[in-house]
Amino acid sequence: MLLGWKWLAVILLAPLLRKFVRSRQAGRPVVDMQGVRSRVASAREPATIAGLVAVVAVLICCCGALLAAGVTALLLSPQWLGGVLVAVAALCALGAVPEVRGIRRGLHARRLRLHGDDVTHELDGTPPR
Repeated sequence: MLLGWKWLAVILLAPLLRKFVRSRQAGRPVVDMQGVRSRVASAREPATIAGLVAVVAVLICCCGALLAAGVTALLLSPQWLGGVLVAVAALCALGAVPEVRGIRRGLHARRLRLHGDDVTHELDGTPPR
């Protein structure tokens, strides 16, 4: 069974081995750590914004469900339960405020960083990405 997969391992690992050997012979590092760090930093920013959007979406859904249950309970059954549910929905809505501000701050910072990168590329004479 292992022999049947040998060709796949050779096809996948051979280019990596060649790159490793060639870069070692040339005296260069195998992995460009500066490039890896910049890619990780550029991927972290949208991931943070997406995470905040997901948190806000969950809070809005919870707030809507609690509000619907609270209003229904206020109109039909024990009013104290409806009041409690509406109050919890209000607290849930207040909990979403810092997350929304974080999204706005993150988008603004990203916009400023991208504009700064464009200006830097323009001044360097290199084409923008």
